[in-house]
Amino acid sequence: MVPCTCSEAGVATAVKDQTQTRPSEQTLVEIDKVPLIGETPQSLLQNWLTPNPLFYVRNHFDTPEIEMSSWRLSVDGFVSEPGQLNFYDVKRLPKYTSTITLECAGNNRSDLEPPTPGNQFQAGAVSTAVWAGAALKDILEEAGIEPGARQVLFEGADSGTPVPGGPEMSYLRSLPMEVAMHPDTLVAYEMNQEELPIEHGYPLRLVVPGWYGMASVKWLSGIKVIDYEFEGFFQTDRYVIENDDGVWEPIKEMSTKSLISSPAGGEVLANKPTCVAGMAWSGNAQIKNVEFSSDGGQTWEQATLTGPSERYAWQQWHMTWTPPASGHYTLACRATDRLGNVQPIKTRWNAGGYVVNGVRPVCVTVAA
Repeated sequence: MVPCTCSEAGVATAVKDQTQTRPSEQTLVEIDKVPLIGETPQSLLQNWLTPNPLFYVRNHFDTPEIEMSSWRLSVDGFVSEPGQLNFYDVKRLPKYTSTITLECAGNNRSDLEPPTPGNQFQAGAVSTAVWAGAALKDILEEAGIEPGARQVLFEGADSGTPVPGGPEMSYLRSLPMEVAMHPDTLVAYEMNQEELPIEHGYPLRLVVPGWYGMASVKWLSGIKVIDYEFEGFFQTDRYVIENDDGVWEPIKEMSTKSLISSPAGGEVLANKPTCVAGMAWSGNAQIKNVEFSSDGGQTWEQATLTGPSERYAWQQWHMTWTPPASGHYTLACRATDRLGNVQPIKTRWNAGGYVVNGVRPVCVTVAA
């Protein structure tokens, strides 16, 4: 069963064209100012593409100042040809374009009970854009990977102290070689056919399709091929989760998940057929099906998948629901991906407040 929560959802004006990237209202739901953190308004979670000004923002440190005349991307470590690339060195490489959904690992943290520390996102720390740039694989192959390489380490130009009183550090994350060399892993310089916005990592950011957003390092300034397992702060202290055996593991691929974006929680509906719609996604595979319930999970029926279907992008779904009578209803949805991963009814609670992918109810009232 999915318990009634009767939580209010944020409301904003969505664009009518599902592929339009310019909103009529340019306001994120603010979580914090410094560093900038904000989530996409609830009503925009029904657009297949998220307008750039409304794409969720999760920064760990303040936005760095970038001076393009002196900016360089260093590529070194276990490579035969270490060096520094300017922006045009990256742009001369073959350009790849991919529609990719990114989700913050702490999305929906506010749903957890008891609460956990961290940014109290509701459902809006997930967005989708068309990303374009060079394949990371091409950059690494030009540098020449030496035998013994195990991971690739990425450094952002942003820095700060993640723990009060602690040491200052850059944002650093690593990827295993097989992920770094995957042809779909991008070093992006465009977002929705526009220059990458500064809040999303201008001039370059890593985009790791299928993984939670912490892997997609912004303001990319350094790529280092290493022969060891990186154990930096944002890989061992943050973005880890305890498994059933009590072992702490790093967070990687996005778990199977879905949401209802329309109607909004707390909405009063007319007693007539109404369209219920939302999104579903999984970092492991494309979505196979979405189920809908109007009685808090006692019974389920198949929803209709609609819109574009791409490997790394979320899937739109909808169905027409006819309320049997007036009154209060607890609506819910759950997704299954093509590998058979089913969205759980309840999130496995964890101290970091990560991977919150349990079924999220939307409570509505049908007028008499």
